[in-house]
Amino acid sequence: MCGRFVLFLPPEQLKERLGLENLLNIPPRYNCGPMQNLPIVVKNRMGTARWGFRPEWSKADDPSMAAKMINARSETVAEKASFKDSWAKGRRCLVPANGFYEWSKDEHTGLNQPYYIRHQENDMLYFGGLWSKVDGQVTFTILTKAADDNLSPLHHRSPVMVDEAGVKDWFNGDINAARTLIDQSTTYDLRFHKVGLDVGKVANDHEGLIEELTPQKESLLL
Repeated sequence: MCGRFVLFLPPEQLKERLGLENLLNIPPRYNCGPMQNLPIVVKNRMGTARWGFRPEWSKADDPSMAAKMINARSETVAEKASFKDSWAKGRRCLVPANGFYEWSKDEHTGLNQPYYIRHQENDMLYFGGLWSKVDGQVTFTILTKAADDNLSPLHHRSPVMVDEAGVKDWFNGDINAARTLIDQSTTYDLRFHKVGLDVGKVANDHEGLIEELTPQKESLLL
C-alpha cells in the first residue's frame, strides 16, 4: 500500500519533464499524508486534490470513509462500487513523488520500523491513481497491486507505478492499455533504507525524515 510519500522536485522541473501546460507553486513536502490536498497530474495539467477518495454517487462527504480509501486494489477496481465509475470513465491520474514510506516490524527491536523507498536511478516516481469530482470537490486514490519479491519483505502491497514512457498511454489509452501498464509495474528498481520514527507523525515535515537511520543513530533511540 502507500500511506505516506515525498515530493520535493521543483515544480518547474516536473512541468518540463511531463510536458505540462501549467505550473503550480508547490513547496517541498517530505511527509505527504492522507486527507491532505496534494498535487496530481491529469493528462497535461497539474492540480491539487484531496488524498482520500469520494465516490461519484456519494450524497455527502464522509471524511472517516474517505480516509479508508486512500488506496484502491487494482485487481478489483473495475468491480468495487466506490471506484468502478471512475475506472470505467478513464478518470486516471498520476501522483508525482520522489519516494514513499512503508512500515515493517523490526525483528530485533520490536518496533514498527519505517523505511524510505525510492528508485535506484531515477529521482521520480509516478503513482497510478483515480480521481473523482463531486460537488466541486476533487479527490483521488492511489492504485496498488501485489508486491513483488523486492518489496514484499516490507509489505504485501505496493503502489502501481507508471514510468515516463508510459504517461501518454496511461492518459490516452483505453482500459486494456491501462491494465498493461499496471501489469508492467514492478518494484525491482526500488531501493529502501530505515528512517527515524519521526515520520510517523504527519505534522513532521522536513528533509531529515528521509535520511538513512544508521546503526549509530538507531542505538541512540533504543
